[in-house]
Amino acid sequence: MSQRFSRWRALGAVLTVAVGAFTAAADIQNEVERAISAAAIPGVRVGVSIIDLSTDQPIVAYDAGRPMIPASNMKLITTGSALAVLGEDFAFRTEFVLSGDRLIAVGSGDPAFGDPEILAMSDPPLSTDELLDAIARAIKDGGVEKLSEIVVDDRVFDRETIHDAWPRDQLDRHYCAAVAGFSFHRNVIDFYPRPAKHAGNQPSFTIEPEMPWITNEVTNRAKTVASGTNRWGVLRHSSRNEFTLFGDVRRRAEAPEREAVHSPNTFWGELFAARLQTAGVSVGDGKQSARASTRLAEFHEVFEDQRPLVVVSTPLRAILRLCNKDSVNLYAEAMIKRMGHEVAKTNGSWENGAAVVRMILAERLGPQAASTTTISDGSGMSRLNRVSPLTFSTWLGAMWADSELHDAFVTSLPTRGEGTLEDRFKRTPLNHEVRAKSGFINHVYTLSGYVIDRKANRAVAFSILLNDVPMGQGWKAKQLHEQIVQAADEWLSEQSRVFVEAQGG
Repeated sequence: MSQRFSRWRALGAVLTVAVGAFTAAADIQNEVERAISAAAIPGVRVGVSIIDLSTDQPIVAYDAGRPMIPASNMKLITTGSALAVLGEDFAFRTEFVLSGDRLIAVGSGDPAFGDPEILAMSDPPLSTDELLDAIARAIKDGGVEKLSEIVVDDRVFDRETIHDAWPRDQLDRHYCAAVAGFSFHRNVIDFYPRPAKHAGNQPSFTIEPEMPWITNEVTNRAKTVASGTNRWGVLRHSSRNEFTLFGDVRRRAEAPEREAVHSPNTFWGELFAARLQTAGVSVGDGKQSARASTRLAEFHEVFEDQRPLVVVSTPLRAILRLCNKDSVNLYAEAMIKRMGHEVAKTNGSWENGAAVVRMILAERLGPQAASTTTISDGSGMSRLNRVSPLTFSTWLGAMWADSELHDAFVTSLPTRGEGTLEDRFKRTPLNHEVRAKSGFINHVYTLSGYVIDRKANRAVAFSILLNDVPMGQGWKAKQLHEQIVQAADEWLSEQSRVFVEAQGG
């Protein structure tokens, strides 16, 4: 065969692949449009963007440029920005230092400090109470026998702990936990009720972390039942840490009811004071309780002659993983505020954190993406956030192409059967790996991520945003998500087949 003919044959193969890809792209666009029409969700607004990451070319664009409410898909931008700003080797550090006869608990904004899931992954695994005891013992072993007070230094963040746009009737829920410069145990208390021996009697309950004084702040209106299922819950007073246990308890709860605490900075300071006293460290002047000898640092207060006693660190990678896998809102909010602190060199806030994220969007995607994106919070709880499907898919493409951040970001997303995707795609046959972030707030269902063909080393990035979904139609929204992802999965398979055939395989 002549060299000239060989070149033309190779060019012909390239043209065949290009034409095949164009045809397949037209097919998947039509398929997605048919699926949206067939879903027949009244009044719904749908935006879809799918990009071939081998060419960075769109293969599906359905109202892709319209900014929409993203719900928890917002975490994709927050976590990716945190990697870019803080670096994948960043670690939050919570420090306990001695200044004279005062213990200073210095927060770094670590949202995972004292989180049972993080502690379970430590070596050796610890419970929250074991961590508290270990810190108290270390302080005692450091030669500390008496403290005049405990000062919680939370100044890495501002003290706006609740976002203005969060639902006011849900602020005691774990997903609305206050965002503090010093956090502990996700800023929630875990309640575990246990039935009494006889039906009709009040059930008992335990809490984690262990705080005996909280028992006096709980109004127990629950009752033990002999039949039926557990139907119980906990409510917190809107402005103080008083709780009400209510409902029917038949058996010990396997999973806790998690209640967000009010004013977590001072609340957890009181917890440490009580633990230190149990460990043999006197706190206060004897005229008031140890818990009353806890305060927040003044914004311009300086602590002299600091002696480090204990440091607890949490790697950013662990926080990214739980944030995206389990959709932990507190983690995302702490990251956006920490980015604001890192760049602005002042107290991290939603405002300066959002400014940093817009800066990262402009740098990586261009000014158009930044100007059309509204960043209200980091987790997506706020209904004021606005992101277009095209911005999401191009953002995912940029993270995929970043050799330094690719692994940490992509592996932080759950796969089928994991985290928030545990119950997704069970009846949707797929040929390839899916890593994605789901999102939900009232009337909003979103799903964005990757379909990855590991054998062919190809992938697509997708974003499927549904707004104005009527009540009772959520199952249709999820079904539509999965149909569109399945179409992307089949498109990848076809592209691999066409490429192999073009190569003469």
